[in-house]
Amino acid sequence: MRIVASCAAVCLAALSSMTVAGERGPVVTLNHFYVVVDAPTYEAARASAFLTREFAAFEARTTVRNDKSYTGVYWYGRRTYFELFEPGEQGPAGASGLALGVEEPAASALVQRRWEDALGTAGGGLVTRKTETDEVPWFEMTYGREISSLRVWLMEYHRDFLARWYGTLTPARSITRAEVLDRYVAKIGQSDRREAALLKDVVGLTIALALPEREALVKQLRAVGWTATDEADAVVCRGPESERLRLLAPAAGRTGIVEVEFSLQHSVATATRRIGNAELQLEGTSARLAVQSTKRPAS
Repeated sequence: MRIVASCAAVCLAALSSMTVAGERGPVVTLNHFYVVVDAPTYEAARASAFLTREFAAFEARTTVRNDKSYTGVYWYGRRTYFELFEPGEQGPAGASGLALGVEEPAASALVQRRWEDALGTAGGGLVTRKTETDEVPWFEMTYGREISSLRVWLMEYHRDFLARWYGTLTPARSITRAEVLDRYVAKIGQSDRREAALLKDVVGLTIALALPEREALVKQLRAVGWTATDEADAVVCRGPESERLRLLAPAAGRTGIVEVEFSLQHSVATATRRIGNAELQLEGTSARLAVQSTKRPAS
């Protein structure tokens, strides 16, 4: 009888643990973002010696997927990264996107269910990536209700991605953002530059959205454990790694991602760098990139 009672207690404890984990849900973090900038800004960023040699591991590439292909420029941090595109494949100037991520196997399925409950609809599917000789499973993509001014989706890297995508470059085989980015950087031959590069991670985004879209995004983020707080003229959403999304009303007709905050690996002197029509401000161990001004230009 004691053995039976002991087994029952163990089973109840296990069930209780599973219930708590289910209520807590998967940890959903920031993965990366993109912005479509005007052609002069795109070319200035691509040609900038500072951005391409000092700021972060950098590459310009064309990605071929099972659903589409596109060409852009990329900067890789430790766990997060960002992309810039010129008008065309990814939309007109001002279009932008926000990718969230999970690092637990099958977590994207849980997110899809939560978004279905919160938003009334959600979908997803496998995205593959082509190499010279293979078509590799890349990530499971999950998305909720469409927000016209900002594309939002979730990524769960496929369990076989790092084994099959240039697998000899690093020993990593997990689905974490950090190990995937290590592989990306190894692929472009810049692993020895990681420590000297400035960029650590993307830590904040300012996003201009009309009120209905702000409310939809807040609902989507809250469904996966983010918090949302009203602060002056904005709603600030915070994720599990203290990443911040500052959501405010559009100004001068500009919507989507308008400003970015980065953490830096090394302290730098205060400086401002113009990149076409964008502006990068450096100060200490942080930096801000204004990709679209929210202020009306002077007449």
